[in-house]
Amino acid sequence: MKPYPWKCRTCREMGVHPARITYTTDVEHDGRVYPVVIDALDVLRCDRCGAIVLDDQANRAVSATFRKVAGLLAPEEIRRRREALGLTQKELAAFLDVAEATVSRWETGGQIQQRAMDRLLRLFFDVPECRAYLGWRPRSKELAAS
Repeated sequence: MKPYPWKCRTCREMGVHPARITYTTDVEHDGRVYPVVIDALDVLRCDRCGAIVLDDQANRAVSATFRKVAGLLAPEEIRRRREALGLTQKELAAFLDVAEATVSRWETGGQIQQRAMDRLLRLFFDVPECRAYLGWRPRSKELAAS
């Protein structure tokens, strides 16, 4: 990694440094706008023009905060709950009628599920009758009770 300062893509001056800021943005999702505020977000900021650059880590933090604000399942929760039922990504995708790659992106955080799909995931995970209706048959007696 090269030393700071870096050249700013906005003002073209050598003024970009790491900074910790209070970051506020609005995220539009499913036709709604959600205010997202992070008190201490590590970003790159130009000292000259104030331009802010979000790296992958900062973008993940914004997405995680957005999911909390919007009340959506987190990627690790989707994976944990799928695994608790003994399902592969391919099997869950088949029950929900989505692509396996979609389930993978939900679980890696590469894609944020729509609110309707989040509700279907919760229903599938929480209500055994819903799973049965969609054709799920547990492989063991332990899973049948969950």
